[in-house]
Amino acid sequence: MKATLIISVYKNIQFLSKVLDSLPLQTHQDFEVIVAEDGDSPEMKKFMEEAFKKYTFPLFHLSQEDIGFRKNRSLNNCIRKATSDLLIFIDGDCIMHPKFMHEYVKNYHEDAVLFSKRTNLDPKTTEILLSSEQVIPTKRQMLFNKSTRVEDSFYLPFKPAKRDKNPRLLGCNMAIPKKILLAINGFDEDYESTGYGEDVDIEWRIFKAGFHFINLKHRVIEYHLYHERFNREEDSVIGQEICKRKIAEGQSYCLNGLVK
Repeated sequence: MKATLIISVYKNIQFLSKVLDSLPLQTHQDFEVIVAEDGDSPEMKKFMEEAFKKYTFPLFHLSQEDIGFRKNRSLNNCIRKATSDLLIFIDGDCIMHPKFMHEYVKNYHEDAVLFSKRTNLDPKTTEILLSSEQVIPTKRQMLFNKSTRVEDSFYLPFKPAKRDKNPRLLGCNMAIPKKILLAINGFDEDYESTGYGEDVDIEWRIFKAGFHFINLKHRVIEYHLYHERFNREEDSVIGQEICKRKIAEGQSYCLNGLVK
């Protein structure tokens, strides 16, 4: 089946280039890609113009005015643009294992959210990938480096996919049928602070709406490129308070989503 890959980005062209380079290596090739830019950088626009010529898969670029953190608004724009029934969400700093698309498509179920975690690459391995034509780290590199969650990088295709009642979604590695997103009115655009919002909020609303989750650990592999992390504690507190209020209200269908 066809899938739509949605890549959330903000200005980091070097990382996005490496992420896009992992797509021609996918064993499943029936997909479209939407680059969801939460901004309108001229440099990103120029990069994407070259990317349209470089890659053969269907590639789209959606941007919006850069007036603060509005990732959920950007994601909703991509849902409207997507033409497939399965929407896969990653971030622009996450390189995909060659079986990444294959496993998500293979395990598709219209009433289930699929998800996995990510391996966090160390600075040295990240620099090797960014400064060379190598796209995917080798097994040897993963065994002899200082990356974290290395165990999540082991591809075990025969490991059963398990239903999970405590999924803890990561917005950088999840696949959601469009049917489910329409049922909960997409992402809640009330969240406008970094560090908390799109994954935690959508998780509880999907549960509330009666759908289930399937854990694809060791089946869907993703490598997170190393970068310095900003202190987002203050912003996270804002998001947490909004989420607590919304959970107390108990509405799975958000008011500020795909449909206003």
